[in-house]
Amino acid sequence: MDSYRATGYFEPDSTYFDFIADTADRARHAELLVAERAGRIVASVTLIRAGTRYADICREDELEMRMLAVDPAVQRTGAGRLLVRAAVERARELGLARVALTTGAGWTAPRGLYESLGFAHVPERDWFVPSNGAPLVVYTYDVG
Repeated sequence: MDSYRATGYFEPDSTYFDFIADTADRARHAELLVAERAGRIVASVTLIRAGTRYADICREDELEMRMLAVDPAVQRTGAGRLLVRAAVERARELGLARVALTTGAGWTAPRGLYESLGFAHVPERDWFVPSNGAPLVVYTYDVG
């Protein structure tokens, strides 16, 4: 939660915090990956298949990656990069063609991470947050 609050992208009372805090529900409907250091979880990501509860943008041949969060104390140390690579490997294991994700249009650091790992912006799939109209951009990575 701290990683989301630290971004400054969300209102302090945003209901999105309640949504992402419900890890038990996400674990029932999606796959969660975590990165640990010294026995402590420092990062997590949710992997989602098309047509399931948490899917926003993924298609049948894609694995959607959502809610990548890294503890602010360890950001820029490779934990997020590790989980993105693990998501790509998981899509490969599942025989899927791509990993897809959404990020904020103005979120420079996350966009830089995804681009450095070979993800490509797919502008024709960009969309807006229904509740507040914030612009979102879609990135994909061909697993092949």
